[in-house]
Amino acid sequence: MARFRILSVAICVFLLPFVAIEANNEDTSDFELVVRGLKEYIPSQNPPDYFNTAMENYQLTHLFREGMEDIYDNPQICYICNLAVDLVILERREGMTRDTLAEEAEYLCIHLGIESRRVCLGVIELNIDAFIYILDNYPDLTSNRICGSVLQTLGCPKGDAYEWSINLPSGNSPDRPKPNDTTDSFKILQLSDIHYDPNYTPNGNAECGEPICCQEDQGEAPSEEAACGYWTDYRDADVPWHLVEETIRQVNTQEFDYVYYTGDIINHRVWETSVTNNTNTISQLYSYFKDSFAVPVYPIFGNHEPHPLNTWPTESVTDEQFSIQWLFELAADAWSDLVGEDIRETVLKGGYYTVSPKPGFRIIAINSNLCYSFNWWLIFEDKDPYGQLQWLADTLKQAEDNNESVHILSHIPTGTSDSLSVWGREYSRIIDRFANTITGQFNGHTHKDEFSVYYNRSEPSQAVGVVFNGASLTPFSLSNPSYKLYDVDATTFALNDYEEWTFNLTLANSQPSTQSPEWYKLYSFVEAYGVESLDAVEVDKVLLKMAEDHSLLDDYFKFKFRNGDAGLAAGCDDDCQKANLCQMATTVFGEDARCNLLLDLYDQK
Repeated sequence: MARFRILSVAICVFLLPFVAIEANNEDTSDFELVVRGLKEYIPSQNPPDYFNTAMENYQLTHLFREGMEDIYDNPQICYICNLAVDLVILERREGMTRDTLAEEAEYLCIHLGIESRRVCLGVIELNIDAFIYILDNYPDLTSNRICGSVLQTLGCPKGDAYEWSINLPSGNSPDRPKPNDTTDSFKILQLSDIHYDPNYTPNGNAECGEPICCQEDQGEAPSEEAACGYWTDYRDADVPWHLVEETIRQVNTQEFDYVYYTGDIINHRVWETSVTNNTNTISQLYSYFKDSFAVPVYPIFGNHEPHPLNTWPTESVTDEQFSIQWLFELAADAWSDLVGEDIRETVLKGGYYTVSPKPGFRIIAINSNLCYSFNWWLIFEDKDPYGQLQWLADTLKQAEDNNESVHILSHIPTGTSDSLSVWGREYSRIIDRFANTITGQFNGHTHKDEFSVYYNRSEPSQAVGVVFNGASLTPFSLSNPSYKLYDVDATTFALNDYEEWTFNLTLANSQPSTQSPEWYKLYSFVEAYGVESLDAVEVDKVLLKMAEDHSLLDDYFKFKFRNGDAGLAAGCDDDCQKANLCQMATTVFGEDARCNLLLDLYDQK
């Protein structure tokens, strides 16, 4: 994650004045003034004289950045969103042009102070055509469909939208052998969210005010304290190439048999991505992986890889303007080379694949970016994009019949508000049905060291799966760079333990640039939490212990930011600890039974 949280500005900016005022101001006369001004502006394309002043009173600086959505929790926002979206749909139906829609979106984005002028213009220009395509080619489009997706976190009504299911085979997951102390093991390296930034500038401006800082065109740092570090920076910065090289050098001092790369290569300069630049950056990293690792590498997509970011049009979108086939073709070749076998067929279809590195062991790599609520094409078509979840269930059934153990690689976690709830529910059904076949799950995206437990859908107290986040190499934001090493049972392919490795960014940046960072093992999961393995039942015990022993939640908070000075500075109070506890117990957004049970236990201590 750690991303510039942007819906397509072409629509959101129309509802922002409503959101800001209703959520932050009790003066209804001001509210009515801005509402009236917006209603006059959109049909006429001429802002009334009072409108600029009204907007200047309600600046929405960095509205789409991480965490800002938590501020806008007023239930009336859903109503206001529907009102605003209906107005936009009507105006487009009555002939509003593409240029007019873009100009109005830019005007509102800039005057509301959401981002700088160049960021507003760049992001809108990248997204406006997709939004217009959806408006023009979805005759029954409703505001419920839009608001119910992009404002899922507020519980906005979806109406009849976003309701579908896949077919699962009958029966239960058969029992599989359990690990024993005498079984051999092997190692898996997990890297995630590198976000390589070709524009990273040491000693640049780390307080730039834009979605990503330390860029060569953002001027000099106003003070020594505001200067970007050599290796990278806690303050909304990504990764220079010399940190990529340093990390690969360091991980190669370890022993491992496979590499899992759980997505996100492109940096957070989201307002000016291009097919050419993305292709060059992606190719550079994959080539470096191939040259640097003597073992197979299993990559997946992050949400930043396409152009524009987050956009994954389905097969029914035939307009070449929106095609991301270039990305699938790039990955089909590069991934086949890294994996060591031809996986082109399903990669070309939707960016997913499966391989069997050794007898009895299968890896399934999926493209979970298709569930991302900021993927605008879900508004157009959301039912199991690319047929991927059905393919996942069918592939797991074949693995079950062949007595194989499976690891699943994914990017987007399913339990957050960013993950479309119906997709998360169907994925959770799959995990439940094949619980004993799936012996490992790995994701990325959040840039935090996190894990979440899946529970039996008919017996919510029974843990059936657990997914581990690979954290990230980028510090974006507040965290130390890191990677993970998993110890895996060589017979059952279950996860015995993992270690996380990191270095202190403050210390590294204070030393000469010729000196490598001082990497160290931050913790072992089994040692830190006092369990026997990473089995779902064992990890569920950790949650129960955390609810009673809050010092374990202090440890979790430290590990979450990889002991990063900036992340730990804010501390973690009761509300923070409860939020972390619920995150670990939630894998379908809106399903909070296990969360509520843990909170009850927490409050008793």
